[in-house]
Amino acid sequence: MLKVIIIDDEEDARYLLRKALEENFKETIQIVGETDGYKKGVALLESVPCDVAFLDIKMPDGTGFDILTAIENKNFSVVFITAFDRFAIKAFEFSAVGYLVKPFKISDLTKTIDRILEQREKTVKDSSTTFKILLESYSEQKIRKIVVPNTDGFTVVMLEEILYINSVRNYSEFHLVNNTRVLTSKPLINYDTLLSEQGFFRIHHSYLINLSHLKAFVRSEGGAVKMINGDLLPVSRQKKSELMDKFL
Repeated sequence: MLKVIIIDDEEDARYLLRKALEENFKETIQIVGETDGYKKGVALLESVPCDVAFLDIKMPDGTGFDILTAIENKNFSVVFITAFDRFAIKAFEFSAVGYLVKPFKISDLTKTIDRILEQREKTVKDSSTTFKILLESYSEQKIRKIVVPNTDGFTVVMLEEILYINSVRNYSEFHLVNNTRVLTSKPLINYDTLLSEQGFFRIHHSYLINLSHLKAFVRSEGGAVKMINGDLLPVSRQKKSELMDKFL
């Protein structure tokens, strides 16, 4: 059984989440506590052991991020609940922390619970790293690191270390400045969405490049870019003019 704590300043929101959990996951979920703010949330999490904490982002006396910062032992999974805050959602994606957008769908809640159950052991083991990256990302309002999941767990990569990412069937392969590669099961479109505002550009359906490591544009071969490590990558016709506009 997963022991769950709910922290949200809206009583109706707590009720709806509690009801959804009790009706749909009564065989796997036990709600061990709930409260309505930052101070009470910190006190509850420090006194009542849990496996999963559902945290509202913005409350009158603090945020879910404040709660995580205040608690020393973060040996539980976290699912953030938000009705807005676009940047926060992107930060969650980067750090592999779960989230639900209000009003949430039962199907989204089911996927979240299933993922926690499947990855429970690894999630607890890696939680200190993922929380650290999340809090850094949110507080600075600028993503500097990304968590790249793989078969052994995950690899933490600085964005400045990424030369480019290429699609390998349904997987993605990170090419780094130190000539190493990291393979992940997430498709390239995920990283295109996450990194498009972080100085990365999709030059081709198979390639997403870090513009800070672009060395030259080559007109031969129908158009290609040369990266600082010498790799030549094709540029699609549809992306050529948009790429040129970024530099001319």
